Amino acid sequence: MALTDSGFDSRVERSQQYFNKVSLFFYDLILYGVISKFAWGCSIRLLDGQYRKYATANHLEVGVGTGFLLNRVVFPSPAPRVVLMDLSPECLEKTRQKVARYAPLTYRQNLLEPVAEQIAPFDSIAINYVMHCVPGSFKQKGIAFTHLLPLLSDNGVLFGSTVLSQGVQKNILAKPFMGWMNHLGVFNNREDNARDLEAYLRANFSVIEFRVVGVTAVFAVKR
Repeated sequence: MALTDSGFDSRVERSQQYFNKVSLFFYDLILYGVISKFAWGCSIRLLDGQYRKYATANHLEVGVGTGFLLNRVVFPSPAPRVVLMDLSPECLEKTRQKVARYAPLTYRQNLLEPVAEQIAPFDSIAINYVMHCVPGSFKQKGIAFTHLLPLLSDNGVLFGSTVLSQGVQKNILAKPFMGWMNHLGVFNNREDNARDLEAYLRANFSVIEFRVVGVTAVFAVKR
């Protein structure tokens, strides 16, 4: 299926409809309080550690959610350049308010499409818990990483995490919850596996970290 096919468009729209004011009110409690640790096997401490290692004072946050993780970052500068990118206007606005102290710019963007805006590159780009919502296998939706490549500076790092479905051991909570999320259309990760993700990243970037924790792939790459 081509990226421009209506099937992809409808699956993107279906996923996005669940990111609204009501769901975002409970988002942090459900995802970071329960699901991330107990279903996905990925603790907040691990995700915070990624930001401590790789986040810079020139940072792009992709797929912002509520800004929960970004709001916890201690940047190496009191006045960092922080930019937010997401397809959901509700997520962008909620996160903009949460990190208003940084006066962030916001861009609404479908990751399956090239970034049309002329944006100066970043020294760090974070994309956490995003790719499992994007339709297609990594051989198809991996193009999202390629679309972000022009926004990464020569020595910049793109880092993040995503929930896998194939080739991982799902516990008693992960299996039904992941199935339910895919049934609703929030997730589109039935074809997602570590092999395809790592292969795409290695073909397009220099991989500096790649590991699977629970059912979660954690990665960091450079140009």
